[in-house]
Amino acid sequence: MNLAHILDYGLDHNPEKIAFEGDGRALTFAQVARLSENFAASMFDLGFTPDTQIAVLLPNVPEYALVVYGLWRLGARPVLLNPQLTVRELLYVLQDSQAEGIILIDALLGVLGPLREQLPRLRAIVVGSTVPEGELDFARLVANPGEHAILPRSFEDVAQILYTSGTTGNPKGAVLSHGNLWANARSGIAVLGSVPTDHLFCVLPVFHAFAFTGALVILPMVGGSVSFEYRLNPKQLMGHLSEPRLSLLLAVPGLLGTILRFPEGFTLSPALRCIFCGGAALAPQLEAAFSRRFGDVVRQGYGLTECSPYVAINPPGGLAKPGSVGQPMPLEHELAVRDPLGGFLPDGEVGELVARGPHVFQGYWNQPEATVQSFAEGWLCTGDLGYRDEDGYYFIVDRLKDMLIVGGENVYSLEVENVLLGLEPLKEAAVIGDPDPDKGEVVHAYVSLKEGASTTEAEIIKYARAHLAPVKVPKHVSILPELPKSATGKVLKRHLRELGSTD
Repeated sequence: MNLAHILDYGLDHNPEKIAFEGDGRALTFAQVARLSENFAASMFDLGFTPDTQIAVLLPNVPEYALVVYGLWRLGARPVLLNPQLTVRELLYVLQDSQAEGIILIDALLGVLGPLREQLPRLRAIVVGSTVPEGELDFARLVANPGEHAILPRSFEDVAQILYTSGTTGNPKGAVLSHGNLWANARSGIAVLGSVPTDHLFCVLPVFHAFAFTGALVILPMVGGSVSFEYRLNPKQLMGHLSEPRLSLLLAVPGLLGTILRFPEGFTLSPALRCIFCGGAALAPQLEAAFSRRFGDVVRQGYGLTECSPYVAINPPGGLAKPGSVGQPMPLEHELAVRDPLGGFLPDGEVGELVARGPHVFQGYWNQPEATVQSFAEGWLCTGDLGYRDEDGYYFIVDRLKDMLIVGGENVYSLEVENVLLGLEPLKEAAVIGDPDPDKGEVVHAYVSLKEGASTTEAEIIKYARAHLAPVKVPKHVSILPELPKSATGKVLKRHLRELGSTD
């Protein structure tokens, strides 16, 4: 069950095939296996043992694969971190995860420096050409020949820890097992129809579960190949997207918007059969515009870090319903709609989406109470409100915590946002609730405009009044240059709430 065995198919069938490439380097399946074993042996010789946490603070580079497969072979637990974390955020996660080592690129040593006194036992392994004296050189560790058999792991053994975005308080470490990731990858392979000739361009950050499972579990499991990129300009992006090998792409809505702004003559790879879009709600207007220009290739899906992460998708090659996140992933991946007060709801009724199956995480690291609170009747509570239609397709209407109650009536922020995006000048829209002494809350819309476009708060409100019930019309509109977003393009509404509290 050890995920290091992911490489077995490629090693058995085509060991000299390139498995991972990027940043001017390429690694075959044979090289990944040999170098990751060297790394595991070197880490063991340095005193790192199974069931220890090792933080990974890397951008999208081929070395990511060597690090992860090497740590899995050793039986250690990668803690995947965002390279853009602040010093304060990084300190919290390193202390909370009890990481004994950190693997990072040389450019990030400055972020680690101020933390050394507070983390005296933490050892740094540096990826790059500049390795200061006293630090461990990753290149030497992987080049040093060594032997280390793949440590047997069970379904429940911890494979990695991924920290949530911390929308409320400090981030929590979601504990995913070898079995969780293995089951979710098998499900992904089944629904995507993944084959050895598949090639994935991985532009989304690998530290996030969406890209990680696709690039480092699904594609190598079937003997496919992956291109990484983290320093992109538009010309490079267009080159990757039109490359004849490209058959699969993981995307967030913002990436689709970027592609739509490419020159009129740009075309996607003729081999591209599926763009799996997730990470944030895909506006129907954006989905329709992309389909008109590039064909029926986008399939919106749904996932959670706590679900390894894939939960649902509009089936590639099957019916895709605009605005829907699709049907549950196959192979015992279950999804249902539950009344937050208890019991399950019939088709068409809005409730909280709950998930169950072999892909559901083991719990939150060192937070037993939060773990217990995240489950109800044996199902994982996602915090998302939605419904199922008569064909078994699921639709998300809001986050439970983002739903507004205006004068006693439920207002779903996603509905208001999608309506506002029908106004041509608007590029992005996000709705939150402002406290109101009379109505409890009122709708506050934050928007950004397309390049060169113009409009006013009054025009936006007028448009909303023509398309929404009065209770849903924004009372306040704020036009910003850009909306604050996470690394995967999800709008950070907590930042908007902070912004609103200072107005």
